Amino acid sequence: MAQILATVGDIVRAGKRLRFSWLNAGWMLNILLAIVAWWLSLWDLRAEAAWPMPTVLVLFAVACLLYLLARLVSAPIPEEGVVDLRRYHQEEGRKYAALFTVEVALTIATVFLYGSSSENWVASNYASWPTLAASAAATITGNRWVQAAALSVIMAMWVWYYATLQGALA
Repeated sequence: MAQILATVGDIVRAGKRLRFSWLNAGWMLNILLAIVAWWLSLWDLRAEAAWPMPTVLVLFAVACLLYLLARLVSAPIPEEGVVDLRRYHQEEGRKYAALFTVEVALTIATVFLYGSSSENWVASNYASWPTLAASAAATITGNRWVQAAALSVIMAMWVWYYATLQGALA
């Protein structure tokens, strides 16, 4: 989360040197929402008396993956020169979309393996499947319209998830 917020601060500082990308900004917001969703989902595990080592390792792996995603989606912002976030997304966007696809697949698997006792985790998979399909589409093609459509689906799923499926917010 700190990586994304620091990059947002650097983007603001870059000002007129910046060529803004709505697609990159959307992916940054997506990863920020994924991090918050992961934190909230861990809240559902608070009643667990014991966490087996495989569970701890999977949860740690997802946390590492989210950190890596935050790093990849956050463009380096130099102190001088033009900052072209559109080009950054064209060159790097499919990489972070692919890694996000892996993260969503891992989240779905985690729910099936460890979260079947949590009603919130099971419900979250209703939003995860369309998100998986959309992020896979964004991974497969760099087409701007497909990228925008995929991001729109992902954002719609986040709105649905946070508004209706996330029990920790009730």
